[in-house]
Amino acid sequence: MMHESWQTNHNEVNEDVERFEQMESGEKEFYFDIHSIENIFDFYADKNQFDKAERALQIGFKQHPNATQLLAKQAIILIEKGEDEQAIALMETIINLEQSNPEFFLNLGWVYLKNGFFDNGIKCFNKTLETAFDEREEFLLDIAIYLNQADFFQATITYLEPGCIEFSLNENLLFELAFAYDKNGNIEKGIETYNRLLDVNPFSENAWYNLGILNIKNKELELAINCYDYALALNPSHADALFNKGNALVYLNSFEKALDCYYDYISYGYDPLLAYHYIADCLDQMHRVEYSLRFYNLAIDTDKNYFPAWLGFISVLINNEMAIDAIKASNDALELSFEYPEIFYLRGRAYLLVDNIKDAKKSFELAFKLDPDNLRHAIELFQITLEHATRYSTYSLWKKWFKKYPESTAVAYIGTWIFLIEKNDFEQAAIHLEKAVKNGSDEYEVFIELYPELEMIIKENDTLNQIIYRNLNYEL
Repeated sequence: MMHESWQTNHNEVNEDVERFEQMESGEKEFYFDIHSIENIFDFYADKNQFDKAERALQIGFKQHPNATQLLAKQAIILIEKGEDEQAIALMETIINLEQSNPEFFLNLGWVYLKNGFFDNGIKCFNKTLETAFDEREEFLLDIAIYLNQADFFQATITYLEPGCIEFSLNENLLFELAFAYDKNGNIEKGIETYNRLLDVNPFSENAWYNLGILNIKNKELELAINCYDYALALNPSHADALFNKGNALVYLNSFEKALDCYYDYISYGYDPLLAYHYIADCLDQMHRVEYSLRFYNLAIDTDKNYFPAWLGFISVLINNEMAIDAIKASNDALELSFEYPEIFYLRGRAYLLVDNIKDAKKSFELAFKLDPDNLRHAIELFQITLEHATRYSTYSLWKKWFKKYPESTAVAYIGTWIFLIEKNDFEQAAIHLEKAVKNGSDEYEVFIELYPELEMIIKENDTLNQIIYRNLNYEL
């Protein structure tokens, strides 16, 4: 719904709507002034009852042909119908007829933004503020909201940095500015702005909560937890604050306190699925295996198609050498879907625990086929194939894979290792490393974890080191 800047007496609106309803039912005919038609239109538009709003508008046009205020409402109807081009044409006509109404400029600016005409939108917003006079504060907030909704965060900052000095006590403006800073990647400025907001209103639970989020992004976990505590002091059932506080405590290895947060979250009646999963993970890290498995089962029973719970459940079984249970669980998961390569990978690991090499290899093959970029899965298959198929050398097996999966990130990483360690061919190693990190930068840490001896080799070679610097933005 586009902006309506006026506020109307509640009784007056009800009286106008009642008269309109009587006219709709055929009981009586009434005359409505333009203001009353606007009241009726906005009453129904606020309830998304645009059919009735449009019928009220038709009555208005019969009684007040070409009234600019009603033409502006007609533009809203056009936008609701997805007819933005016609809406823009109509609103441009209205602007030419009346140059002093800030609401008209604001609405046209919003439609311009929606349709990719940023510069035109900004011109309209500037005209909005020029014509708003004593309503500048309210219109500035609407402009900020529209710009943030359209992801023009730098433009929001441009308007609100001076605006929040001029209207320094306006919480809503400070919220929009802090949000824009956050989305624009300026975490420090966002934190500073939320603190300014809290100076204005220290009882704003959402400001405390959002400040907690920014402190998490700033890796200040203790400060974040303090912020969540303030939010929870103001609203003990604040779902996101409870959950995020629990997550921060997990990172600090305060598992018991984290569990209390997740239990409280469930006790307030929120959807327990994620909480069950996170509780299970906490209990696993606390080596309370039996209870961890119970909560994974609760998560799975809550939503059998929530595969992160299946993955956690099977992983705990494997890590505690409960291979038969892990195989059964993986088969149960695969009955629901074959689209998760991680399930095949875990099933392969479970088969290895019972020395079933044949089925382990089949499982790893399926995992690799579904996701040929996953390095950990690829290495598992590569190693088991080499160990149990003597006709292959390391290089010949890799060459076969490279022909079959020339675009695979995992194959490129394995090629890098082979050319560095076995072939001592730095030129070919550089070609495959460049390809690997360009397409799979997230896998580089896994690569070094699996082949730690390569980190120093890459660091000491200028060509290889520059590849990492160009693609991962850091120098070894």
